Amino acid sequence: MSLWTRLLRMLQGEARSQLERRVDPAASVDAAYRAQLEIVDEVRGRLVDLLTARKRLEMQIAGYERRGAPPEAIAAFQEEIDDLRRREDALAAAADELRRRADALRAERDITRARVAAAKAGIAAHGAIAGLTPEQTEIRTLLDEARERTIALQARAEALAELVARDAGDHDALARPPE
Repeated sequence: MSLWTRLLRMLQGEARSQLERRVDPAASVDAAYRAQLEIVDEVRGRLVDLLTARKRLEMQIAGYERRGAPPEAIAAFQEEIDDLRRREDALAAAADELRRRADALRAERDITRARVAAAKAGIAAHGAIAGLTPEQTEIRTLLDEARERTIALQARAEALAELVARDAGDHDALARPPE
């Protein structure tokens, strides 16, 4: 498959997704939830990067201490480690807040899905009661056509009966002798 075909399919899929979000409120909330989860994952990844940097610094400071580095250099490393810990704490708190928001979005997504399903069920039920479903419209059309055919057949039968009666009257007049 060519690169252009893949790109075209990706763009078509995105266009379909955008249209679905405009039509279906649950899809919109679901997209927001997925975006929030992506942000949470990114923040957690950055937190892991900070933890890794801090651990490297702690290993370096341990090596410097073993080699007898001057206390000023060790103090500078320690300040850097403390700064990284503060940033880790702030980032962890932000990640927790983002996770709480994602959980709230998930709850809203579930509620929205339930509301949409209930609304669709209500529309279908009321449509069925009002006779607006395609099946009921077809049944009404078939009944109307049957009524029209029945009326046409009855009219034809009456016309034929009248013709027979008229024809019988003409035969009687011809069969009787003139007075």
